[in-house]
Amino acid sequence: MKRLLLTFVVLLAMSGGRVLAQTAAASPTPDPRVYTDAAMNFTAPANAILVGRVISFSLDSLNSDLQPVATWVIRPGQEDARTVQLQMESYTGSPSQWEAQFESQTHSSDSSSLIRNKTPMTLLNGMPATFVEVAYGSGFDARKEYAVVWADGQRGVVLEETTRIGDTSSEQAKEVLKQVTAVAYPTYQP
Repeated sequence: MKRLLLTFVVLLAMSGGRVLAQTAAASPTPDPRVYTDAAMNFTAPANAILVGRVISFSLDSLNSDLQPVATWVIRPGQEDARTVQLQMESYTGSPSQWEAQFESQTHSSDSSSLIRNKTPMTLLNGMPATFVEVAYGSGFDARKEYAVVWADGQRGVVLEETTRIGDTSSEQAKEVLKQVTAVAYPTYQP
């Protein structure tokens, strides 16, 4: 009886192992530096470490406030650590008006913020966007945010790098944020 039970356990373990191996082969672990959805793709720099990501994205989960979707850190634990964050909110207005809404929300959340150097740009695939510099805080808490903002017909999107003032430049931030493409959000997608 013991031998029969042991044989059953071994066979069960072997078949379970095959099922697990098939499942792993069918759904590979996503690259922690890459965020992809129906309308965009971003690859964080090689030295970025993923610290948080929304696992299952849907348009229904968005509201009228920016929500983090993925966050990476460059040089974690160092004084000059830099955070790269992808945020989204529900936005069906004109894409040309999204930057103004982003600016309004930024001022509403921190009235001491200074927004400057708003520069029209395009993403790697030609999608129109705006590069924005935001400074906020004071003294040792002073921070600089460099953001690429665009709208895809269903969402307002902000891809930003945040660091202490003086730890990076706009050109360095553009280099960190450059690996992004976007298109109009397909209406047939959830």
